[in-house]
Amino acid sequence: MRVSHWALVGSMTAVVGCAAATASTNVRAPLGARLTPDAKTGAPVALRADPTARVIRSTAGNIPAASFLPSQAARGEKIYQESCGTCHSAAQHIGQAFVENWNDRRVYDFYALVRATMPLDNPGGMKEQEYLDVVAYLLQANHHASASADSLKADTVALRGHKIAVHFP
Repeated sequence: MRVSHWALVGSMTAVVGCAAATASTNVRAPLGARLTPDAKTGAPVALRADPTARVIRSTAGNIPAASFLPSQAARGEKIYQESCGTCHSAAQHIGQAFVENWNDRRVYDFYALVRATMPLDNPGGMKEQEYLDVVAYLLQANHHASASADSLKADTVALRGHKIAVHFP
């Protein structure tokens, strides 16, 4: 019995299509930073990016929530307004979108992204404590589980061992 060429092509298309439809991957396009139209620095500018890069989103639901001092978050708010606020509106990092992107992820993942890419004109140009303070502010602004008597520290092991536990009211 001879199978026609079109029957074989149709069968392969169905198999590939079904496999693609049922495969659920946990891969997202990389997070990017773009200037908003109302940014004090000018019009939106795309960052240089590798279009083939992908971020595998890892969840950290079974590790403890990060802790930070209220004073750390207060310092972070000031830094955010002075440095980050020149390009980003608070709505970009406070609210439902932040919660959907960062809840139950390791604090280190967020810290490393911010430290490596911000500020846009001088990535990595702030002091370690300033980056940690900004992270603490954004956690507090997004209703993090709780502030405590322990602060965020520039210790990658500790940052990887704690998660972001935020929620949208």
